[in-house]
Amino acid sequence: MEHSTIVWIGLSAYVAVTLWLTVQGMRRTSDLASFAVGSGNIGPVWVGLSLTAQLTSVATFVVNPGLVYQYGLAALLGYGVAAGAGIMLGLVILSNRFRLVGSKVKALTIPQWIGARYESPGLRVFFALLSLSLMSFIVLIAVALALTLGSLLQVQGVSAYSWLVVVVMAFVFSYTLVGGANTSTYTNAIQASIMLVVALILIGSGLPLLWKGEGLLSAVGAIDPQLTGLTNPASLYFRNLFEVFFCNFLVGLAIVCQPHILAKSLMLKDDRQVKEYLATAVVAGTIFLLVLVVGLYARVTLTQVVPMDRVIPTYIAATFSSPVQVLIAIGLLCAGISTLEGLLLALSAIFSSDLFLALRTPVPGEDPQTVSRRALNFGRTALVLAGLVCIGLAWYQLANPTGGSVAIFAQYGVYLLFTATFLPICCGLFVPQAGRGLVTAGIAASVAGYALPAVARALGLDLPFLNLANNPAVLATWGILAGWSVVGLGLLVPQPAAELAPVPVAD
Repeated sequence: MEHSTIVWIGLSAYVAVTLWLTVQGMRRTSDLASFAVGSGNIGPVWVGLSLTAQLTSVATFVVNPGLVYQYGLAALLGYGVAAGAGIMLGLVILSNRFRLVGSKVKALTIPQWIGARYESPGLRVFFALLSLSLMSFIVLIAVALALTLGSLLQVQGVSAYSWLVVVVMAFVFSYTLVGGANTSTYTNAIQASIMLVVALILIGSGLPLLWKGEGLLSAVGAIDPQLTGLTNPASLYFRNLFEVFFCNFLVGLAIVCQPHILAKSLMLKDDRQVKEYLATAVVAGTIFLLVLVVGLYARVTLTQVVPMDRVIPTYIAATFSSPVQVLIAIGLLCAGISTLEGLLLALSAIFSSDLFLALRTPVPGEDPQTVSRRALNFGRTALVLAGLVCIGLAWYQLANPTGGSVAIFAQYGVYLLFTATFLPICCGLFVPQAGRGLVTAGIAASVAGYALPAVARALGLDLPFLNLANNPAVLATWGILAGWSVVGLGLLVPQPAAELAPVPVAD
């Protein structure tokens, strides 16, 4: 059977299953709540797989292994070990407590949760607007999916990739906006299952390299000795132990506070479900993180130098037969589409709940169901407009990738978001004595700590600490430390009782 025939059979089967699940999800979606967090009857293992699929984006399968290919062991340790440990710890510490508070305030989104927790409509709207930075991650996924599809369909060139961006975005936007969380959770779970199979295939593809000759690291070191060090001074993002381990661990801990990740816990009913959900996420997530080692496989096996964002598609084409290539490519599409679904769902819910409902003037006697439907329609319409902006940005990144990889463009936006959300969520859960005013000051310090060094570097200011400001992980670290420093100092000063945030009530 010809390669093109296998490709179209595989893609057609994937589309057919997705459309069937969309119809099922549409039947369960009746209002804004069911669209945003589901109908409440989805099992914890399914939710855990859905979380892992959305957390493990195409960046883990395609983009980050490219960075490992380029920068070696330091990148593997930074993204796979330090950031991975931070993510797992963040999920375990935050998920159940966040769910308990969210169930009390009936929150559908993280901005709504923050606004209710601190009784501040202003904070709710601020974080809703800040969540627009998730569009940068949508751009990353759209570009990576276009490159993967282009390799699978054996087409090349910026023009061809640009049209593939449009196809991918139109497809995912359509069924996500129709089916909502009920569709997304089940499609994500199926996608995660396919991704697990693909991850094991990719990890296994280079196992002989571990014991061939003097081993994988020796083979990599023969190409460039700097690729086997704990740090890579010649790299842009892994120059010292601070960047490799501390920054990436802290980023992993905070990255859980993105709207499409932590809010998954709101779909769970009790502590038992949370334990099953976390166990599923940790096991599957660990397997996915191991895919990063494929970057080292590619460094040893590929004979020509490949741009970072195209390493994995090139490795797949050079290593596997046509049927396996198709299976792997569909797994990579699942990795990207699952996260894209989560981002779209989170943004649509934020548009509906935290902009439309939060800013509208209530009308006495208005039917709540009618208001909910209007909010849902507003969110869907706003998301379509945001999608058009993302397509334009993706086209630009295909021709002019920031810092050599679209991943860096995405990090600048996403890292700013979770740098700002990490502090109010953690204070709201674990530091109830931190009042609204103090937390707001901490948020301002977090944003300033992230943004000001980046702006200063962009303006060409020559200051010693700015030599690391090209790394979004360093900016996030400075921002998080600045915010917590303000809160820590503020807690030394007695606060008025009226300023204290309400203490979370456990079940």
